Amino acid sequence: MATQPPTKDERDANLDALQEAVNTWAADEQTRLENEVAFMRKVMEGRGATDASSKNLSEASSLVVAEIDAFLAFDEGDEGISL
Repeated sequence: MATQPPTKDERDANLDALQEAVNTWAADEQTRLENEVAFMRKVMEGRGATDASSKNLSEASSLVVAEIDAFLAFDEGDEGISL
């Protein structure tokens, strides 16, 4: 049994309802993700992740400076820089 396609008004109403549903879903999803990020940050802070990341950055910076110094001090007797 063949059905008639929707009229322009019905189609527009369906598209408006879809747009509203998508907007509602997007807002709810945005809120959920923001809450999840906040929760995960609290978990990481509770485990001392902020201190660990600062320490890692400081140590990495020291290593980079040491390697740059070694590169600049390179003389003919050296085989190169070991990492």
